[in-house]
This record gives sequence, structure tokens and C-alpha cells, in this order.
Amino acid sequence: MKVRTEARREAILEIASQVFLEFGFERASMAEIVRRIGGSKSTIYGYYPSKEALFQAVTQMVGERHIQASFDELATHDMQHGIREVLGRFAEKLATFMCSKDLIATHRMVLAEAGHSNMGELFYEEGPKRGMDEIAAFLTRAMEHGHLRHEAPFVAALQFGALVQAEIQLRWYYKDLPPLPPKEIKALADRAVATFLRAYAPECSGALPLTAKAKSPQPTIKAKKTA
Repeated sequence: MKVRTEARREAILEIASQVFLEFGFERASMAEIVRRIGGSKSTIYGYYPSKEALFQAVTQMVGERHIQASFDELATHDMQHGIREVLGRFAEKLATFMCSKDLIATHRMVLAEAGHSNMGELFYEEGPKRGMDEIAAFLTRAMEHGHLRHEAPFVAALQFGALVQAEIQLRWYYKDLPPLPPKEIKALADRAVATFLRAYAPECSGALPLTAKAKSPQPTIKAKKTA
């Protein structure tokens, strides 16, 4: 029975995610979700008492599916071996997630609705805020072990996220951009990590050495040409 219950929960979240992306938060209805999944409203309300709670669960599901394993790696990292490599892997995974069609569509939906409801707050609390908290916890440990200069960890986490996002965010304003190749995603992630480590280098050691000189190309924005 437990397996069937979890399978039902996952099915509800999958359908709800589709409906939210298709209609937006305000226009999406529990009735439409019920129609697509089958059953009755009482079935869904047995799992989630409101549309807001359902949206929060969908947001959490997306994060766990795409990037939770990378957060787990940060949480269990052995600080005795430095942080450049693990931070680089995390930045690459985070950049890949930020470039995904689903996340871009979600951000567009949230921003469109944020001025009309509390959807923006719900999304932030269950998505970006939780992620920043986990990054801040990792950076706190890194500061305690002397890998980074002591500063406010949450602010450092926000700045790290902004650096990873810097070459990606412009893509959110274009329609139907081709996906970034893995090589370019890794390159922009490496540039973000290099900049962050220079900014937060321990005061006694000066700037941290780089493994390679990073170029500074323009962000990759290639809109499709129309005939």
C-alpha cells in the first residue's frame, strides 16, 4: 500500500507540474489536475490541502530530481582536500539546471505571477532559499577550515549563485534558444568558481592560484534566425 501511495503522490506532482507550466499558477486549477490524473478532488486534497501546498511540493520535487545529489556532495565533502574541485562540480551541475527548459519556464511563470499573488514567495522559500541555505552551510565549513576568508556565509552563497547565473540569465529573455553544449556550461561554471575563489581567498594567502587562465568571452546568446 505504501508503494502505491508514493506512486500516486509522484503522479500527482508530475501532472501538477505540467498544469502549472501550461496555465500559470493563478489559472491552474485543482479541477484540471484531477481531470488529467483521474479520481476525485478528495484524492488530491488528501495529499496536499491547497494549490499553494501543491506548488511548493512541485518546486521541491524539481530541485530534488535535478540537483539534490550535488547538494548532498557539498554536505558530505571532506574539507581536508580543499574545495575547488567539489565547488566546480557543483557549479557545473547548477549551471546545467539553470539552463534547463523546465527551470526557465518556471522562472518566467513565477515572475509573471509574483506581482499578483504570493507565488513568488512560495517559489523562493521552497527553491532558491533552501538551496542558498545549503550552499551557505558548505561555505561556513570552508571558512572554518581556512579555505575561504571569513565573511557572512549566506551573502557569499548569494554571490556564488549570482556568478554561476551571470552568463545564463540573459537566455531567459530569448525564445527557443539552442541548448548550451556541456563544454560551454563547464567553462562558464569554471569561470564563476575562479572568480568566487579569488574574491573570498583567505587574507593570509592572497589570491588562490588558478589551474588555467580563464578567458572572458561574451555570454553565449544565439537566437534563431527567422526566414
